[in-house]
Amino acid sequence: MPIGWLTDVAEADTYFETRYKSEAWDSVPEATGDYARTAVLTTAYNRIRYHGDFSIPASPTATQLSKLKDAQCEMAYYFIIHQVNNAEDRRKGLQAQGVVGAGIVKETYDKDSLDKLPIPPIVSEILKDFYKYGESMVVIPIDRNENEDLDTDVVEED
Repeated sequence: MPIGWLTDVAEADTYFETRYKSEAWDSVPEATGDYARTAVLTTAYNRIRYHGDFSIPASPTATQLSKLKDAQCEMAYYFIIHQVNNAEDRRKGLQAQGVVGAGIVKETYDKDSLDKLPIPPIVSEILKDFYKYGESMVVIPIDRNENEDLDTDVVEED
């Protein structure tokens, strides 16, 4: 049964066999191995799929699918590391309560990042082709006239 863009846990295992460091993936207890790995891969898939910064096609090309699988695996790895003891959820919970700093551990939280879901840099880089640029981006042609003086008003009135 598919897990997001991956066909199964074995496909993720193959990815991690070729990853330079994969101790966190390898350390998922054998007793809960497939269940825990399926859960973390599903969570990674959902984080990417519902993240507002990316536009994922319903039917990705083979190249796009390869990138999505890699990103899903890397996102799963992030979750294994940063969701131990619900670390990310606890920090987001503090932000939701308006906490901007914790004195004991010297952490500070950006109050403007409360509604932003973290994406690790490697995942952002893998998914850069899927980045959804704002609708406010506009490209317009600019003409140049060498005969005009620097003081010439070139704004057209409507």
